[in-house]
Amino acid sequence: MYFKTAIGAAISSIVMATAAAAATLSISGGEDFVLGSDHNPDYTGLYGPLVPGVGVGSTVKAFGTPFEAFNGTNGLEISSNSTVKITYLGKEASATNTALNLDGGVLSNQTSSPGDRIYADDMPTFIDFAFSTIIGGGPESITNGVGQTDDRLSIAFFWEDEKNVLAFFGDGRADDLGRSSDFDDMIVRISVVPLPAGGVLLLTALGGMAVARRRKKA
Repeated sequence: MYFKTAIGAAISSIVMATAAAAATLSISGGEDFVLGSDHNPDYTGLYGPLVPGVGVGSTVKAFGTPFEAFNGTNGLEISSNSTVKITYLGKEASATNTALNLDGGVLSNQTSSPGDRIYADDMPTFIDFAFSTIIGGGPESITNGVGQTDDRLSIAFFWEDEKNVLAFFGDGRADDLGRSSDFDDMIVRISVVPLPAGGVLLLTALGGMAVARRRKKA
């Protein structure tokens, strides 16, 4: 009886974890925007794009005034419950900007180093994520899928694959006026955390134990 209960609980846990690992990212809406020659984030202390395939000339999906506004039906989406990782890549701005996971984690362009990351569990539909900056006398933010508190802010996404999306922040200062946002004031990668291989091994082992137990009874 206890063995069956343990098997059932373990399988349920693994099924839930497998569903989380199967989560995918997608971008709904946004305006196509080509990154211009002023897109020059500092990833490692030397200017230049170190994200393969992304840089000047790349097309991103832009949101926030004066691009397509977040309205509750568009933005970066996740298909099912999963753990999400946000990794700091770099920045161009000297102003104080932050990338927030609204579950409590924060990455700052003043204190974070490339590779620093935060984790949080996320539920569909829109990734619980925002960029924030100190402008106009206080903190202003633009929140994925929701909206913005200052119409100078903008955000753009680049879909790398179904598990990884790059997020670029335009913090609304002199180099982000009008439709000329360079989207390099802060850059992070948003990723779905894969299921650990140990989960699959555990399921295999439990299955083997169940077969052996059945044969012994026979």
